[in-house]
Amino acid sequence: MKVHYCKDFDEMSRLGAKLVHAEVEIKPDLLFCAASGNSPSGLYALMAEKHTNSQDFFDRMKVVKLDEWVGLKADSTFTSEYDIQEKLLKKIDFASERYISFEVETADPVNECNRIKQEIAESNGIDICILGIGINGHIALNEPAAFLQPNCHVAKLHPVTLSSGMIEQVGIPLTEGMTLGVGTIMDSKMVILFITGKGKKPAFDLLMEGKIRTDLPASLLWLHPDAHVIVDEQSLR
Repeated sequence: MKVHYCKDFDEMSRLGAKLVHAEVEIKPDLLFCAASGNSPSGLYALMAEKHTNSQDFFDRMKVVKLDEWVGLKADSTFTSEYDIQEKLLKKIDFASERYISFEVETADPVNECNRIKQEIAESNGIDICILGIGINGHIALNEPAAFLQPNCHVAKLHPVTLSSGMIEQVGIPLTEGMTLGVGTIMDSKMVILFITGKGKKPAFDLLMEGKIRTDLPASLLWLHPDAHVIVDEQSLR
């Protein structure tokens, strides 16, 4: 795992974009795993800028959505789907046939996870996986626990996650999410973990201890051969 210290959010995002664009140049049809939330939003803005300047740059890239809440309506602005569509996919005129996505209003979340697992396997795995870190050290919706799930699964949300400001704004109780498992994330050829935002310093400090622990899922990235942890130092002060 490589740790990169950046002075602020913009520098962090530029480094992430540099890594992503270099990989797309090498393999234009790679599978890109997109996370929702604020952490990768600067990266997505720079990808949109790249598209404006070179409109065929992402024309062969495939995208898979990292996770999705269980229990929201498809038209909710709190879904991961809405976030990724608005911040990335619409901005780069992305073709729907190259997009693998959890169905928001699925009647069978377990079967939906199995479908996503199969589609990733048929694409020969993820090439670049984008992650943020939760204040409790989660990655995707792989929450701190006595054991972690390797494959795509329905996750029970941790009390710390449930108490986050975003979930409180949703207006309905959320208890579960569909997510890629830590095994699928670790099988990705490259992982980029952005660390930025209020309240992330305790999780970052624990990560920097270098101990592999299931109560800090992000710590598994110490075992990944090409994981990049990109730190917005300004936000951790």
